[in-house]
Amino acid sequence: MNFTFLIKILPIPLLILLVTAIIIAPTKSKGESFAYITNQGEDTVSVVNLNSLIVEKKIDVGDSPLGVAIIDSKELAIIGNVDSQNLSIIDLKINEVIDTIPIGTAPLGLTPHPSGEKVFITSWFKNQVLVLSTKDFSILESFNVGETPSGISFNAKNNYIVVACRDANVIEIYDASNYKLQKKIKVGNHPYGISTTNNFIWIANVYDDTISVINMENWEQKIIKVGLHPYNVISHIDKAYVTNAQGDSVSVIDLNTFKEINKINTGETPENISIDKINNTIVVTNWGSDSVTIIDIRTQKPIQQIKTGLQSRSFGQFIYTK
Repeated sequence: MNFTFLIKILPIPLLILLVTAIIIAPTKSKGESFAYITNQGEDTVSVVNLNSLIVEKKIDVGDSPLGVAIIDSKELAIIGNVDSQNLSIIDLKINEVIDTIPIGTAPLGLTPHPSGEKVFITSWFKNQVLVLSTKDFSILESFNVGETPSGISFNAKNNYIVVACRDANVIEIYDASNYKLQKKIKVGNHPYGISTTNNFIWIANVYDDTISVINMENWEQKIIKVGLHPYNVISHIDKAYVTNAQGDSVSVIDLNTFKEINKINTGETPENISIDKINNTIVVTNWGSDSVTIIDIRTQKPIQQIKTGLQSRSFGQFIYTK
């Protein structure tokens, strides 16, 4: 603002009022983030406010909750309950379960379609992916996949559904328009957690202590050594982050060199991981210490460990921002 010009044309009292208003005018809030943490050992979901770093509420759900899909556009969280073979639908505006949907199988991984109209769910025992409608919470259809499907990710750039088939040691890639298999790729031993960004697929190979990185432009695969029993992996800007379930750490991978450059201590048995873009942190669920670890992305150091509930897991993208 040109204050010299204002000084020339405004009386001093008005000028003082204007400058004061500019100085004290409220700035737009950066928003709030919340982590929805499935506590498999106590059949609850903890709601963690990632701005204040406190647990605001525990929500009772089905038996042995594991997977999470956040539908931002509909303000819903879909929780997969393994032992009761159903889904708990949480309204994020009130943090309450508004419906329970039986599906007749154990839901494992969940991933939403970018439109928010569908959620794709891996059925571990039936070797299928179920397609859930978020309009009426019905199962629209299902399609067969490889042996013991675990992690699942939707790649919006290529309209692909990518599934990790643990006991087959492969990932499978399906066209989301017709659910037809496009490609099957051999990876490491016991692939489990999986994510995608742009043209890349990231897979944690549990028994090999490695991750696979696959470029969908040419289908080349890189193998990167990480910590003990990697469980899940995500990427953010120029780095990838891997939970080492038996190393109590997160491996940091430089995406320029595709090499591990750091290990960050976590709680016991870290499993799943998400990025809180509002607060510029990494959130890690610790199955063994019933907690989450909050890590500063800039310093790559833990900020705080927060007790959540018995056997905290949250398989999937579990952060909601409003």
